[in-house]
Amino acid sequence: MADGEVSEVSFEVPIERSSWVVMRVLGSSHINSVWVVVDGKEVRTSKRSAQWCLDSVDQCWSQKERFIARAELADTRAAFAHARKEYRKRLAESPVEAK
Repeated sequence: MADGEVSEVSFEVPIERSSWVVMRVLGSSHINSVWVVVDGKEVRTSKRSAQWCLDSVDQCWSQKERFIARAELADTRAAFAHARKEYRKRLAESPVEAK
């Protein structure tokens, strides 16, 4: 209950793969995420989410490229290339499709 009072909660939830989880106060907010590591494996999102992030980098670049100062263009291209590389890596490592 979002009444300003501290409330103790306890529950069990099966977590099959490394994930982040939050607890929501219905109609109010949620706690900061808690990272849960299973079998020492890194958290990886669904393939759909990883593809969305990769597509977003490309969309952002398509809209901003023409506004980047010439002196900053090489560094900016490198930063966007790095982001694409990381999201492609995450896409390849993503074990599941989104539901």
